[in-house]
This record gives sequence, C-alpha cells and structure tokens, in this order.
Amino acid sequence: MSELTLVDLGLTSDQTSVLPAEHAHMLAATLDVVFEPTLALPLLWHWAYFNPVVGTAGLGPDGHPRRENPLLVDFPRRMWVGGEVRTEAPLRTGVASVRRTRLLNHARKQGSTGELLVVTLEHTVVQGGRTAVVERQDVIYRPAGGVTPPTGPAVVPAPPDGWRETVLPTTALLFRFSAVTFNSHRIHYDRDYATGVEGYPGLVVHGPLTAMLLAASASRHLGKPLGSFSYRASSPFFVDQPVRIDGHLAASPDGETATMTATRLDGVVGMTATARTSC
Repeated sequence: MSELTLVDLGLTSDQTSVLPAEHAHMLAATLDVVFEPTLALPLLWHWAYFNPVVGTAGLGPDGHPRRENPLLVDFPRRMWVGGEVRTEAPLRTGVASVRRTRLLNHARKQGSTGELLVVTLEHTVVQGGRTAVVERQDVIYRPAGGVTPPTGPAVVPAPPDGWRETVLPTTALLFRFSAVTFNSHRIHYDRDYATGVEGYPGLVVHGPLTAMLLAASASRHLGKPLGSFSYRASSPFFVDQPVRIDGHLAASPDGETATMTATRLDGVVGMTATARTSC
C-alpha cells in the first residue's frame, strides 16, 4: 500500500486560530441556539474552526481539495463516519489556539458495499499552553456508487424513560453549515451533483451537523455541558426528510450519560452516540 500523509488528505500538522466569537455566533444562528461568549465553547464547536483553507482552483470536481495520492484514486467518496471527542479544559473564543493533527493509521478494509480505505486521525486543541480538546476522528474513503435511498415512513415506538425530538434539515440549514465550516463538498448544496453524479436521492446532511444536533439534544436533557461525546454514522440523512432523535439518560461512574440514536423516516438508524457530562 502507498504511504499516506496529512498533506494527501488536505491537512497540516498544526493549524492556528484565535477562535473569533463572531464565528461562534454564526454557528449558533445556524443551529438556532444562543451562544454566550463569556462561557466555554460547547463540545464539538471547534469543528467550525481549523478547517483547511484551499483556493477554489485547488478543488476537485466534488468540491473537496484535490487528492493527488494514487492510493486515493480508487476511493473518490469521502465520509466522516465517527469518532470520540473529550474536553480537558474550557475552550474559549478570542484566545490564540492550535490544533495539532496526527495521522494514526490507514488501511484498506472490506465493507458491505466493497473495499474501503479507513483513515484514523487524532486532533488535539491547545489553548494557553493547555490541552483543551482531544479528538479521534474516523474517515472512510469509498468507491463511487452504493447509495440506498429512504423508502418510506416507519413507525417506531418511543424509548422507555427517554425522549424523542424531530429535526427537519432544510436546504438553508445545510447551506449555512457548509458555509460556517468552510465545507465545499457539493453533495451538501448542489442537488444536481448529489443526485446525478453521486447517486443520492437529494442533498446529504453533513455527518458533523447530525453529531452536533445529537450533542445539543444530550446537553439539553442532561442539563449541563458535555465532557465527552462518541458517535458512529452508518447511513446518510437527506434534506427535507425528518431526523428522529431518541435518547435515554443513565448514571455512570464517569458522570451522567445520554445514549442516542438518529433515525431516518424509513426506520434506518443513521447515527448512534453516547454523551457524558464531566465528573
């Protein structure tokens, strides 16, 4: 297997930002929540920062930065499929910060739709000389094709002793989230490309957006900020199709815990997640 580097993936080992508060306000407006700049950024909100800045001429036909490594030629589709994030110190806006990234491993694996390239990254956000956020990120690269669209509504009972919320991802929400995360992948805003080239039934909801919606739901029901969040994506969600969030609270030695699923209108679970408060 050819060697893979951060540069091949459009990343650098270190990225800096002062985490402007106005950018956090834009993300808050996108998610229809209120951001209080005197408090720490909610867990996962660092995803709105440290994103690679590539000139438009450097983008490939899918809107992602061009990938030149021969290893990636057979795997043109990129999907953010899971990971784990934990906070070790408050992350605040208006403070010089560094995100340090390492490529932990990459391997070809056989999936249900064919061969995949699985990439695992580690991100560490340091602020004021102190580690604030540690993240493991799992990304897969896959061949073209292999999309199964939702087929119709399914009736699923509400979880016992839990909660249920429904979110409708609109075109405006997807566009705003793409903008605030500097994500130019065309499956999120170009319907003709998403349906005609990549074979989806409509615009695709960002995996990080689904994860943020789950994290926000968990924080509301736990009644306090999150200390850690782990998630796994298994199927895509699509614009203008409801996402049902089911959650359940429990106590654990590591703090209060919320376990959640995000389900499509056809009953397919698209993402599972576990959130914990700080001890």
